[in-house]
Amino acid sequence: MTYTLKCLFEHLPSDNIADLAALLKQHWKRHGAGQSIVSAHLAIADSLVADGSRWQRPREGNRLKALLSLDLQGEGSEIEGLVPSWPLLGVYSVDSKVVLAPPLVEQTRAEQRTPGSLQVCLFRLRGDRAKADALDYWHQEHGAIACATQSTFGYRQHLIQATKTRDSAHYDGLVEEYFPDGALTSAKIFFNAENPDQLADHIAKLTDSSSRFIDMTSLLVRHLSEYKIDLTTCH
Repeated sequence: MTYTLKCLFEHLPSDNIADLAALLKQHWKRHGAGQSIVSAHLAIADSLVADGSRWQRPREGNRLKALLSLDLQGEGSEIEGLVPSWPLLGVYSVDSKVVLAPPLVEQTRAEQRTPGSLQVCLFRLRGDRAKADALDYWHQEHGAIACATQSTFGYRQHLIQATKTRDSAHYDGLVEEYFPDGALTSAKIFFNAENPDQLADHIAKLTDSSSRFIDMTSLLVRHLSEYKIDLTTCH
């Protein structure tokens, strides 16, 4: 049995990916958790995605600083052994759907950076729409609209199934979208538009579709640099 954890952090002990990866691997080794980890990715708000601040929501006081994604086998490991004691926004088990798979990147160095930027979006569902209907729209219709109106080259939907820490913030869904570097500074590239009219059209279509199921006041959005953690020394 495999399952996925999404761990969201408010603060990190370093802004250097090599240091962070070393701390993670030390933590997993100390707690004997490495054998249960199939894959691990750490996405952080580093200098390479600083220009993406124009897209973050909220613009001020954004609490999301990093996302640790763990694909796990079995259910023997405790959360304390998997997640370091860095200040947390929340830890969630999720049910995932791949709408558009990002290209596979060969790992040629210890912490391999995924090309482009990873936009992480957390949200709550609208309270005035039946949950089943909102989820059906998200899974069956919205994904295609999001991919058509943006320059996304990878898109995953994660339905939050359970919170794994008592203080986890309440969200219903988490989306991961991969964007080319140019999207950080160009609205035309971000929204996959060739001219101002198409730009306005794509923004309107995406906003309309999102507001059909998302409580737009609940959005937490941030662009991060994603790194694949080398687990060789953990297994």
